[in-house]
Amino acid sequence: MFKRVFWATLLGVLFGIFCAWGSKNSGYDMTREMWAGIIMNRALIGFAIGISGWRIQYMLHGVIVGFIITLGLSIYPLFAKPISINGFLMLSIAGIVYGFLIELLTTKVFRAPMR
Repeated sequence: MFKRVFWATLLGVLFGIFCAWGSKNSGYDMTREMWAGIIMNRALIGFAIGISGWRIQYMLHGVIVGFIITLGLSIYPLFAKPISINGFLMLSIAGIVYGFLIELLTTKVFRAPMR
């Protein structure tokens, strides 16, 4: 169990850094708080995947957990001025992809499947 939580959380942090770096390089003006929020969100996806005992197919598990956790971050553009549907969709899709990748790598590469 510890191995799964460790690898999933570490992958979440690494994907969070990659995601924040990609957002910065896309020309979006990011604050330190935004960087921290993105990294922590992706780390939380990894941690939630690591501790979850939900007995469903592992790839679907990563997609669902990634989407649910990312809603906390991706809903913000819907309430910003001006409203950004594209921002919501991009963040949500990224959360789904990162959840999928975290679950896939944790289960197959690091051999720490759900128990």
